[in-house]
Amino acid sequence: MRSTAVLLLLAGGLAATDASAGRIFGDIKLDGKPVPAGLTVTIAVAVPAAAPGAKPKPAPALSDSTATDRFGSYKLTVKDEGKCILTLVYGKQPVTLEVFSYQDATRYDLVLEKRDGKLSLRRK
Repeated sequence: MRSTAVLLLLAGGLAATDASAGRIFGDIKLDGKPVPAGLTVTIAVAVPAAAPGAKPKPAPALSDSTATDRFGSYKLTVKDEGKCILTLVYGKQPVTLEVFSYQDATRYDLVLEKRDGKLSLRRK
């Protein structure tokens, strides 16, 4: 009886790890200072590239969204591992960056830059 309970606990623990999601988190800075609070940050799993001549693939499905806090920090959860598209909306302008989701949490400290009137986002 005791060994059955142990097996059930182990099976439950293994199932929980399979369903775990990766976290992507970090800080975003502009001109060396945190971006304002309340900026929208979203993440979507990237769609694999289509073969030449194939039908276009649908847009990536949104996985999670959040808003920056007063320190320019954000936290997102991604269910699947792999390539993702992180989008920051600043001044009604979306800026994207390719990131990767892993089973373990991954820190992406980002820098928002203005160059020639265009915004870009890069990893610090």
